[in-house]
Order: sequence, then C-alpha cells, then structure tokens
Amino acid sequence: MKLFSTERTDVYLLTEDLAEKFQQFLVTNKAKLAPFEPLRDEQYFILKNISERIKSSLKEFNERKSLMMVFTLKGEEKIVGNINFTNFVYGVFQACYLGFSIDDAHQGKGLMHESLKMAIKYVHEKYEIHRIMANHLPDNSRSSKTLESLGFKNEGYANSYLKINGIWQDHVLNSLILPESP
Repeated sequence: MKLFSTERTDVYLLTEDLAEKFQQFLVTNKAKLAPFEPLRDEQYFILKNISERIKSSLKEFNERKSLMMVFTLKGEEKIVGNINFTNFVYGVFQACYLGFSIDDAHQGKGLMHESLKMAIKYVHEKYEIHRIMANHLPDNSRSSKTLESLGFKNEGYANSYLKINGIWQDHVLNSLILPESP
C-alpha cells in the first residue's frame, strides 16, 4: 500500500506482498548494515521469517504502535530503503523511535533525507506525534548528518546503550520536537 511519494521516491507500508523484495534488500545490504544492527543469524534472512516479522509489524500497525515503511525509486519496484517508527507512546508523551537504512548503492544521494522528511510529516499528521527519538553510534557520521539536516537535536550520550553487532555500544541520543497538531 503506497502511503505517499516524494520527488524521487515512492513510500509504502511494509506488507507481506513485499516480503520477497524486502528480503532482497536485507540480503544485498547484510554486510553494510551489520555494524549498525543487532547480530543477525541466517534465520533472520529466510523469507518465511521475514514474512512472520512483517505480519507481526502489521498487527502493531493496526494497533497504532508502529509503522514500518519501505521505499523505492519513483515508479520502480526494487526496495532501496526502509524507515521504521516504533514504540509509539500516546497520552502526555506522544513519542516514538525512528530507525532507517538505505541500500549501499543509493547512499549519499539525498534519497533518505527526502523520504524521511515526508515520513516525519506523515507520522506527525496521522499519529499526532510530538517527539521523535533517533539514536546512533558515535562514529555513524552519515546518520548524524541526516538527522541534523532534518532538525534533530543532540540530547545526550548513553553509555552501553544497545547491543549492536554483538557488543554493548554507546549511542548519541537525538530527538525532533514537532509542533502541536492543530
């Protein structure tokens, strides 16, 4: 299901009919993404398991707890990036977490910035989110620059924050504060 388009991308809700294309994205970028993600065994990349994770994410989507998106170049079918808004909290907090990754061949072209900009607007309007939090490894300058260009502010540093690539690693904490919905 297409959620929206940008100048150069089409952004979709990640659904089971996209499982094979998403598997291709994950397998193609396995080595590139490994230093930034939890350890992934071979089971993680099996189509059946990817389909199960998508099914689980759709349940959370229907419960308004998360939103998993993928994007392609406009008019094309190959997935070149993904954007995930997770752990939605409502009430007095109105916040969520953001994660994102892009195909190595498409890195550095501004596609992630373009897609994230519209995705943030979409989440703000559809979910009335006030705070989006996005954290990254201290040496991940690309994520740092992307977040900064979108208006995220550094809010601190967390020691031994997440177990990434099998090692507890520090993270830079960032957030984007959005105006109250009309």
